[in-house]
Amino acid sequence: VSFDDQTLGDNDGTARLHHFVSNMVIKPVSCVHCGKKIKFLKRSMKCSDCKVVSHPQCRERCPLPCTPNPIGCPLKIGEGCVYDVLADYAPDSSPSIPPLVISCVSEIEQRGLCEAGLYRLSGSYVQVKDLKEEFLLTNMVPVLSEVENINTVTGLLKDFLRNLKEPLLTFRLNQAFMDAAEVSDEENSFSLLYQSISDLPKANRDTLAFLVLHLQRVAESLETRMDIHNLALVFGPTIVGHAVPNPDLMTIMWDTNRQIKVMEHLLTMPSNYWDQFVTEQR
Repeated sequence: VSFDDQTLGDNDGTARLHHFVSNMVIKPVSCVHCGKKIKFLKRSMKCSDCKVVSHPQCRERCPLPCTPNPIGCPLKIGEGCVYDVLADYAPDSSPSIPPLVISCVSEIEQRGLCEAGLYRLSGSYVQVKDLKEEFLLTNMVPVLSEVENINTVTGLLKDFLRNLKEPLLTFRLNQAFMDAAEVSDEENSFSLLYQSISDLPKANRDTLAFLVLHLQRVAESLETRMDIHNLALVFGPTIVGHAVPNPDLMTIMWDTNRQIKVMEHLLTMPSNYWDQFVTEQR
């Protein structure tokens, strides 16, 4: 059952507004404002553009602006699920970063920067799988404040990046990044890396910048015990990936050290370089 119900919400007159539709809940879902569950057959308000859901009484307190989420259809749902390419989850406006990535990083920085072994320790595999299925089935970012173990949130972020159809650095530019990181002259090496970064699709470049800035903050926190090298070990295979979709065992073994080297180089680039992609309006 649904009825059109537009709402203004609280804003300064310039923010994009939500377009709420009234629905009866078939599967319990959390209110984006208060975080409480909306129970079976209870009335909820769902934005037809960005898909946020709230209690009727919470709708005017939902965060603005409304940010429509691109629809990304998975190849299959469940174990081994593969997401679409990154751009399918990112807005066209700048910075072009998937809301799921922003939400995970925000939650991790609020609660995780004092956690030893952040990103190295595993959370609940079952809960990561459930969060992933919720995201793919509803096209909505789960309420991560309800996830008790912060390592489950880091697991969701790693799962998203690892299971994209194409790695963040893309198949096309993979070899260029790896070759650049192996150039012995440091100045030439970074010059080639800067060029490869500029060649990335906008969503990949902006998301890479956002993640690097986040990981630099993780490395700066001594409590995490995750320096740049440790983070490169975790994220090299995930972010750099391979030049082909299904590499053989020899390719995986050959690429591993080079993936780590690329990631270390990216993490040592100055933060003000990355800032331009996260804050710039184009």
